[in-house]
Amino acid sequence: MSKNGSAMSRDKKKKRHITNFYLETLVLAAVFMVVILVLTRVFALSGRLSSRAEILTRAVHLAENAAEAVSASAAPGDLAELLEENGNAGQVWEGERCVLSLGYDRDMNPVSGGDFRVDITWQPGEDGSFAESRVSVYWMGETDPVYELETAVWCGPGND
Repeated sequence: MSKNGSAMSRDKKKKRHITNFYLETLVLAAVFMVVILVLTRVFALSGRLSSRAEILTRAVHLAENAAEAVSASAAPGDLAELLEENGNAGQVWEGERCVLSLGYDRDMNPVSGGDFRVDITWQPGEDGSFAESRVSVYWMGETDPVYELETAVWCGPGND
């Protein structure tokens, strides 16, 4: 009888060993799936942040270019002349304040109605010797600017 008892004991150990193997495999597979889900979300977030960083970088370049054009201008007409290309500019006057809107595509090429919109306000100072400007860069019709900067230009006597 000891032989039979020993054989049954071995069968129980073997079954328990197989059951433990399946449970360990199941737990390992569940942990692996959780890790894959977490990594997938991290990579998706990383992709979105990378796209947004690229948009911000291009917006900064467009704003810098516009600020340089403001510093090279003595009047809103000069500014429009410097930046208008391919019909990408539109001007609106609100009293003495001028708003110049410019359109650019994703690659920062001037186009009418592009993905980027650059709004430049030109507000003459009280004595007319300087003008303050705000450059706002918008992306795809968003209401909040991606990037803004303020600058001023001397446009008084002696400005050639």
